[in-house]
Amino acid sequence: MIKFKRRKAWDRRGEGEGMLNCREAEKMIMPYIGAQLDEQELEQFLNHIRQCPDCREELEIYYTVSLGLRQLDSGTGVYDITGALEESLDVAWMRVRAVRLRKVICYAVNTLCVTGVLTILLMQLRIWLLGV
Repeated sequence: MIKFKRRKAWDRRGEGEGMLNCREAEKMIMPYIGAQLDEQELEQFLNHIRQCPDCREELEIYYTVSLGLRQLDSGTGVYDITGALEESLDVAWMRVRAVRLRKVICYAVNTLCVTGVLTILLMQLRIWLLGV
């Protein structure tokens, strides 16, 4: 008799194209806290955290412990750790948006440059062929 391994709900969540599942998101929590994720990973992680309350709770726990340990080491303290996490997430979203905007601007500038070069080339061809 063949037994199939039953997958838990947390293992299946977010399996669409480009989406993280909970296991992948949990592996990215510490790199997120350490600011070690690239822009694509960061965007996927933030989208998952926004949609998954379980992973959001895991992030809050890890962030609280990490920030608490850093504060103990440095002797300073922020008492609104949840607010600090929200601020960190807002900054991360701004970083993702800035990268998107930079890509759109680069695409637009490249398109304008190619259009300009083609226009100049066509005008030069007209001069060569018609002798204007």
